[in-house]
Amino acid sequence: MDFPRPQRGNASQHLLVTLLAEFWRKTDLWLPARVVVKLAEDVGLSRSAVTTALSRLAARGVLENDGGGRASRYRFTAAARDRLVVGHQQVTEFGDPRFGWDRHWTAIAFSVPETERDVREAFRARLKWLGFAPVYGALWFSPRDRVAQVAETAQGYGVEDFMAFRVEDTALEGRRPALAASEDLPARYAAFADRNEGRLKRLRQPDADHREAFRMRIEAMDEWRAFPWDDPGMPYELLPADWPLARARSTFVDVYRATAERAERYLHTVLAESAPDAVPGIKLPEGP
Repeated sequence: MDFPRPQRGNASQHLLVTLLAEFWRKTDLWLPARVVVKLAEDVGLSRSAVTTALSRLAARGVLENDGGGRASRYRFTAAARDRLVVGHQQVTEFGDPRFGWDRHWTAIAFSVPETERDVREAFRARLKWLGFAPVYGALWFSPRDRVAQVAETAQGYGVEDFMAFRVEDTALEGRRPALAASEDLPARYAAFADRNEGRLKRLRQPDADHREAFRMRIEAMDEWRAFPWDDPGMPYELLPADWPLARARSTFVDVYRATAERAERYLHTVLAESAPDAVPGIKLPEGP
């Protein structure tokens, strides 16, 4: 199973996973392809882009397909659902100041042969998603307790030559691990917060309908869940005072909460007309 990573520019697969995961990550109910197309068009994807994305996500092992033509329908694979439930928790907790730092680091040292370069790159990508960053070559650190997840990830990728352990910050000699984020992150966080403030302003307008709230919710979540790929999530006490993550998270939470009821109502309306069997899979999504 290989989830699509966020990209600059066209990222149809990433957006489609965001849309479907919002409401169907905990259910094995099938969703007709025509309904997926309808909902994806509501967030700006073309019919051809959705068709291509569905096919590629099935090839990645993220979705499974049943039937063909007009009867075609999709759902997340069992492995994808398991990953999405964990991933959703990580995304909604990302940047939350309520989760303080226990002044411990998780370290992992590993070795993957050059002959298994694809495995090595996939393993590194997964570590990055878990909030790790390289400090010295194949020695990676995270400020969160990730030992169990590292072990599970290593097993999943067949990486046997590794060691993961927790270490107290005060036990480190030399410089503290500096887990660098992408250089453009401050500007991206600021732009994201500005867009969310615009969304909130629009949601307060009397002519803002449920379909528009649905689109705003999916767009905001899709943008937000891309940030952990480029930001290892350093504790706030180790970040510059003007680091814009807190503002970005606050506006995201406001949009996510403000759109929940209207987005769910819109989905029920669409599904009641086209796929009533899929309605039980809809639950009010948990907010950050």
